[in-house]
Order: sequence, then structure tokens, then C-alpha cells
Amino acid sequence: MNRALKELLAQHEQLRVIIDCCELLAEELDAGRGSPELLAREIARLRAAFDQHNKSEEQQLRPILREVDSFGEVRIERMVSEHVDEHGAMRRRFTAGPTSELRDALVMLREHLATEERYFLSTRVVRDDPVVVEGSG
Repeated sequence: MNRALKELLAQHEQLRVIIDCCELLAEELDAGRGSPELLAREIARLRAAFDQHNKSEEQQLRPILREVDSFGEVRIERMVSEHVDEHGAMRRRFTAGPTSELRDALVMLREHLATEERYFLSTRVVRDDPVVVEGSG
């Protein structure tokens, strides 16, 4: 498996761990047992990890997607367009305010990660071997 793919998938797993922690802290806060400060710190950690991942992803995926096949530029445009829109919406929701808004943002982030894995971070897309077009041989 491609080194960049492994690294980006590992970042997704790290984000999921932080998401799980945020969800747990939000539940505890709603139950009257949690700490708003602890939740705020974990949200800040999630924002930082998410921002770093996005920068890493765009840097690493652009050259890979450009070379994969004739749809590379389309994939890049879609990735950048989705990132700008979704990331802005998620950042606005990553607050220590109402936990229901935070939960919505966490669900949105989980869905975003799954979509990236399906369309951009798949071994069908990011490959170590050259792509052979049927009938070209």
C-alpha cells in the first residue's frame, strides 16, 4: 500500500479517536458529570488535528490523483471544493457551546472521513502499480 495512503488513513484513525473522546466528554457534560474545560481542550485538539490532516491530505493527494488516470483533475477539483465547503461548516460547529451542535459536527466529520476513504483514499484510486486500461495491451 502506498506510503501516503497509509499515513492519511492513520490520520483518519487518529481523528476518529479524538471524535470518540469528544462524544464521551459531551455525554458526560450533558449528564452533569463533565468538565466544559476538558471538552473545550479536546475540541481544540480535534480542530488542530483536522487542520493538519487537511493540509497533509491536499499536499499528498494532488500529485497522486493527478497521475492515477484521466479523472485525476476531476477528483482534485472535487476534493478541494468539498474541503472548502465542508471544512468551513464543521469548523463553525466545533464549539464548546451546545453539545447538540458539537454532535452534529462530529457526525458530519465521520461522514466526511468515510467519503474520503471511499473516493480518494482507496487502493482502487491510490495505487503503487501503473493503471492499465483495458484493451490497451
